[in-house]
Amino acid sequence: MAGGSGEGWSGAGAAWSVIATLLSGIIAWGGIGYLIDLLAGFRWLFLPIGMVVGVGTAIYMVYLRYGRDEQT
Repeated sequence: MAGGSGEGWSGAGAAWSVIATLLSGIIAWGGIGYLIDLLAGFRWLFLPIGMVVGVGTAIYMVYLRYGRDEQT
């Protein structure tokens, strides 16, 4: 067996981190949108807007953490 133990699983932690970031963005911003809906008296207006904002923010955060080239 070439390499060290667990070398095949080296990207699993990063993958779970990306998934968790995306889900937390959707849940957090969707929750904020839902609360705005409750306070403003709307029905399903700000929830989807918050979810879209959450996805966009989460994708940007994943890009900042994993997508940029390392500067040397």
